[in-house]
Amino acid sequence: MDTNSLTITEDASSFTLDPQQDEAVALCCNFTTRVAGVTGPAGSGKTTILKKAYNEIAEAGYQVGLAAPTGKAAKRIYEVTGIEAMTNHRLLEYTHPGDPDPKTGKPAQFSYPRRTRQNPLDLDVLFVDEYAMVNNELHRSLFDALRPGACIRVFGDNNQLPPIEEDKRLELLPSSFIQLLDKFPSVRLETIHRQGKDSGILLNLQQVLRGRMPTRNDQWTMHFTDMPVDALRDYIHVSMAKGIDFTDPRNQILTPQNTTWVGTVKLNQMIQSLFHNRLDPACMIPRHKWVKGEGDEKGGLIRMYVGDKVIITRNMYELEVFNGESGKIIEITNDGELILDLGDREQAIPPIMMVQNRWGKIVEIDPRKDVDLGYAITTHKSQGSEYDNVCYVLNKSTGYMQNRRNFYTATSRGREHVHLITDQRSLSFSLNKRG
Repeated sequence: MDTNSLTITEDASSFTLDPQQDEAVALCCNFTTRVAGVTGPAGSGKTTILKKAYNEIAEAGYQVGLAAPTGKAAKRIYEVTGIEAMTNHRLLEYTHPGDPDPKTGKPAQFSYPRRTRQNPLDLDVLFVDEYAMVNNELHRSLFDALRPGACIRVFGDNNQLPPIEEDKRLELLPSSFIQLLDKFPSVRLETIHRQGKDSGILLNLQQVLRGRMPTRNDQWTMHFTDMPVDALRDYIHVSMAKGIDFTDPRNQILTPQNTTWVGTVKLNQMIQSLFHNRLDPACMIPRHKWVKGEGDEKGGLIRMYVGDKVIITRNMYELEVFNGESGKIIEITNDGELILDLGDREQAIPPIMMVQNRWGKIVEIDPRKDVDLGYAITTHKSQGSEYDNVCYVLNKSTGYMQNRRNFYTATSRGREHVHLITDQRSLSFSLNKRG
């Protein structure tokens, strides 16, 4: 997308679609086009188009489905549109991969979709949101699962981070989403319909896409420092005094990576210490062999308290809990079961669960290993989510992961306010490196 051609309108609440949006709806409803894509930056109306096209096709009597890469993304689109959505993996009925290999963290058994060319989806049209997150393997599986004559409509922001690929050589190529937009009929939205409450965010996002310096305003603040951890600690205290609670899943701290002293592991330990005393009753939760635990030991334990903010790191279909969902621990039972408040429901995560692998064998796993502290998460983990308030932390030590796509993806998660903690070099590097 040519970001220099983007325009911003003042009209935020009108139900009248602009010509590009009308074109996108018409494309999605045109059954002579089997594959179609819609892309555009934050605020360009992708969700409005998806909802209108989906409803028009469904009201005409066709079988229509809606999916997204993560449980959190599926939940968000339901909240915005009122349309039931499911994860791509659940749609395709992927088998349970079993407990990951203790050395590598990769699935011990091969996971595969049950929905294939031989057993296609019973759908006339499939809508998939957040397609920028879909990797090559899942992209192929989705297309293979379409029955003859069925259509697929994909939506996403091609400015966001590319997906993580199993075959790292594929990360050197354009993503499946970008290739699809180039190969098949697509609409690239270029008008930002500014919302009053987040206009300052949207204006700065356009600056970021152009590689230009964002400016301070009521919705976007910045703190330049070489001591980001101290700045973050102060920001959390000030925010709490203003009624902005970063233990609440509606507010989120983001950083480019898990490692380094400003990665998620260290930041989560620091933030947890602001809300809990080490003398308070805690439960020591085991980690996977490849994950750092207490004292930075791999495969160790992590301390969790009632009231901790947590995030699910893997789909757990047996428990109806999905990768990317976040919430709070509201109870820890005597046998170590975690009771989570996930916003729309309470969910128990037991210390032992029996699951069936692809060969029908019953194996024992500890699903708590896939519950992590969620005060700070990576930009990748935040994709498909939106938050009222976002704090994005940059430092020279995260230079490997700094680029414009990471910067844009992180800051576009914020709806009401974005706060940036950075040094001047990291900000310049993030704006200038396209990624």
